[in-house]
Amino acid sequence: MVAEPTGLSIIWVGSMGMVQLDVVIRGVPAHVSQPQLGVNAFEDGVKVAYAIITGLKGGIEGRSYMGERAVMTLGGLVKGGLGRNIVPDYFSFSIDRRLLPNEDVDGSIREIVDYIKEIGGKIGVRSAVDVYVINAIDAALNREDSMLVKGLVKAIGDVVHLSPKLMVSRTPVDTRYFQRLGVDAVTYGPGDLSSAHGPDEYISVDDIIKASEVYLRLIDIMLNDRTMPH
Repeated sequence: MVAEPTGLSIIWVGSMGMVQLDVVIRGVPAHVSQPQLGVNAFEDGVKVAYAIITGLKGGIEGRSYMGERAVMTLGGLVKGGLGRNIVPDYFSFSIDRRLLPNEDVDGSIREIVDYIKEIGGKIGVRSAVDVYVINAIDAALNREDSMLVKGLVKAIGDVVHLSPKLMVSRTPVDTRYFQRLGVDAVTYGPGDLSSAHGPDEYISVDDIIKASEVYLRLIDIMLNDRTMPH
């Protein structure tokens, strides 16, 4: 059990994965007075980014699983250019891709790389374009019919008097290390996720106490409730 703040009415039974890429465009430098002697990496990079935004991003973000949607964000980190009077021979932009539990790292990387290769010649890119994997984390998902999940649902019902919603976290959480080994693991904890890591992050004392009561009830259920499958 990981006690990240989900709120008292939500159980995270899994977490989305992540792929972080750098798309690097390499052109040829030249003085701006003679741009025909160079290859503008920035302009080619803009073409590639625009093609991804208009031709690939929408399809990816139209996918959903357990109420969450896939996400693709370009340009969180951008680099390039050496001076105002030089045709830029280098430009790069980042891609952050959040994966649903029914997607995998290798397939998601391949989808982006293959798309860039396919559209390069069609949009007039003269620069060399390379894609580098900076970080990759597979999504993870626990069985919804496991004893842990069923026991926690019952404990929340007994203590908080509501039926919790089963969801997946939009960011990787530590339960994934256990889930990949076949060990049941879920996330449930007090706190409003909207305030997490913000300037006024807080958790109410009442919610901490109530969550503690849920944990104690869950232990009792797991050890003593004969109606739960073992």
